[in-house]
Amino acid sequence: MDKQPKIVSIIDDYKVVINIGESDGAKLNQRYLLYAQSTEEIIDPDTGESLGFLEIVKGTGTLVHVQDKLSTLESDSYETSTRKITRKSPFSGLIGDTVEEVETNKQRLAFEDPEVGDLAKRIN
Repeated sequence: MDKQPKIVSIIDDYKVVINIGESDGAKLNQRYLLYAQSTEEIIDPDTGESLGFLEIVKGTGTLVHVQDKLSTLESDSYETSTRKITRKSPFSGLIGDTVEEVETNKQRLAFEDPEVGDLAKRIN
């Protein structure tokens, strides 16, 4: 693939369209990193050598729909929170004191402020 994948349209906080498709070798379930590139070049203070530009990460996503020249990328990052619930058994004196349950909440994370023109690169 010769062209630099980038966002060409924003569907919502969780889905964006990138400018690569089947004709560029894109396939369902491929993962991409979304990022913006800093405007300031980073210079090594010891050597004066250019280290390049900083990639400002906006999230990761998976291709969920691939067309000939464009694809839909959906956020694949999640935040998981768990909490323990402790309940007293009605038979606590006979068979044990408490019953413990763990509740897990999994929530999809949105891309961080995606903009048309932000870059993407394949990560798997």
